[in-house]
Amino acid sequence: MSKFLRKIIYTTCQDIIFCLSLLTLCFNPYADLTDFWRKGVIFIAFIFYLLIPRILHYDDEEDIFNAINFSKFAEQKDLFVATISHDLKAPTLSQIASLQTLLKEEAGKLNFEQKNMVKAILNSCVYMKELVFTILTTYKFNNGAIALKYEDFDILNLTEECIEEIKGLAKDKKLSFKVSTEIEATRIISADIVQIKRVIMNLLANSISYAYKNTEIKIDIINEKGFLRFYMENSSPYIPDEILRQLFKKYASFSSKYTKAGFGLGLYLSRRIVEAHGGNIQAESLTNNKNIFSFYIPSYEEASTKAKNAKSGRITF
Repeated sequence: MSKFLRKIIYTTCQDIIFCLSLLTLCFNPYADLTDFWRKGVIFIAFIFYLLIPRILHYDDEEDIFNAINFSKFAEQKDLFVATISHDLKAPTLSQIASLQTLLKEEAGKLNFEQKNMVKAILNSCVYMKELVFTILTTYKFNNGAIALKYEDFDILNLTEECIEEIKGLAKDKKLSFKVSTEIEATRIISADIVQIKRVIMNLLANSISYAYKNTEIKIDIINEKGFLRFYMENSSPYIPDEILRQLFKKYASFSSKYTKAGFGLGLYLSRRIVEAHGGNIQAESLTNNKNIFSFYIPSYEEASTKAKNAKSGRITF
């Protein structure tokens, strides 16, 4: 029997029982009721009969209303992400390629001032590209749309590549970078190179944003006992404990105001990537204005395989 048919039978029986009970009460010859009370009982009974079911089903109707609103919101979010992908991602990548061609002077010689202008524009485009990719990647991770792709790669080479790509953003502050390693066995680790690169780029961008001028950003890489340990230290304002506890949550920030578009997603996304690899990420602030951001992940294939099996190789929330 269908649910609709059962509901009709149930409602019909309910109405019959109600009407018979009301007639018995009001027109029972043994009940000494005046016309006024008979009309009053009928009126009150119908009011309760109509109102009570609506009160009882209010929550269900509210849930349906919320579900409709959520569906509309989800559609708007999908449209927003699609717009970012189409209208920002492709043009930004095209601009970066064109600016790199100009810097190589393949389209003609540039003087010193022109080169500096092109470099400044290129740095802005690279920052925009990272911002767009962070938003898109966070959205995809939220929907479980990205699976980790493990491969072997040189972690030191990847770190140097990240520094080379982002050092233009550190030029205005005259920041320098120092990479030291305590790699006992090998520089080759097994992980998702694209996502680990995103973590390193996010930590670098974060360190550059808050570092004091004319200071050094230190990176220390250790690969031992099946785990890669990555430390990044900069000279920047002290971070209170209450803020440290919130840093890796969505939309959290060092400062009380969001001074950058999309700020707060980078560290949150980094945490989800590291945890998906079976690792952990943390921040430490010292009273001498030194801040250390670090993460560790399984570095060997055997350890990475365990992490993949535990997480099904997929980043979800």
